[in-house]
Amino acid sequence: MNGQSGFTLIEVMIALVILAVGLLALATMQIVSIRANAFSSEMTYATMLAQSKLEQIRNMDYDDDDLTPSTVTTDQVSASALTKGMAYTVETTVSADDVPATNMKTVTMEIKWTGAPAGSAGQSTVDFAAQFNTVIKK
Repeated sequence: MNGQSGFTLIEVMIALVILAVGLLALATMQIVSIRANAFSSEMTYATMLAQSKLEQIRNMDYDDDDLTPSTVTTDQVSASALTKGMAYTVETTVSADDVPATNMKTVTMEIKWTGAPAGSAGQSTVDFAAQFNTVIKK
């Protein structure tokens, strides 16, 4: 059998092990990518929700009862097709009058939800929050 060339069984097995390790690494990266995309979608919806609520607040009169200082309101946005099954909590806080300047009020809105962590396969859910601010003038 001199002069015949080819691969031995050991060489083929080593190549298969190297290929399997590479494919496992790709599969792990795929899972992380899917979770990161899910988080991005949740954050985008939270931002759109905050923008909508802040626009409603900006359209209120400066002296509206819902904009009295130290007012904290909490709304639940139920899970629906729009929220892709996520439940969001919107907490709005109105600062004291004349903050940051005379005849102004600062409104802080915090959107909270529970979702899957982007990089960890060990945890099933994590609480997230995004905070947004606006200033209303007289």
